[in-house]
Amino acid sequence: MMDIKEAFGSYEQLLLKWNKTHNLGGNLDSALIESYIKESVYPLDFLPSFHRCIDVGSGAGFPAIPLAIKCKDAHFILIEPRKKRCAFLQMVCAQLGLKNIEIIPRRMEEVELGYEDRADIITSRALMNTRDLMDKTRHLLKNTGAFLFYKGSELGNEIDCDVSKFRRLDQRIYFYHQLEE
Repeated sequence: MMDIKEAFGSYEQLLLKWNKTHNLGGNLDSALIESYIKESVYPLDFLPSFHRCIDVGSGAGFPAIPLAIKCKDAHFILIEPRKKRCAFLQMVCAQLGLKNIEIIPRRMEEVELGYEDRADIITSRALMNTRDLMDKTRHLLKNTGAFLFYKGSELGNEIDCDVSKFRRLDQRIYFYHQLEE
């Protein structure tokens, strides 16, 4: 089993290699990947512990892959409709020995889960409008679960909220919303 630093290094190398031919994330370079990894795991400093996380629109694996590397005891479900990106995510999981990840190659609206399989937390990075994303994924979240969306400066235009109350890292805003029963 790889240690965390080694796993992050291998993930970075796989991203750089695959991105050359499959365009997983635009102009990725080592510095950008390292910043994405850092911003992916930053919420672990303030999040309550969780057992099951669903990442929607996983793409190249941010934030789910870095979170899964750091949180080996949690189960991660990555929902990604694009076959090319699912193949990449499967390969990453195999190469890094990430047995705590399940990949679902469907659109988020098509995924149905029993209550026991629903998430404690749903993550997503820069996928779509915050309100729409909450509406489209609510059926995947437990009654006391939380949304954690990695957003940018448009958050205040997407949902009525006090943007200043959310944590930040550089330009990233962490929209965290806990449901109440």
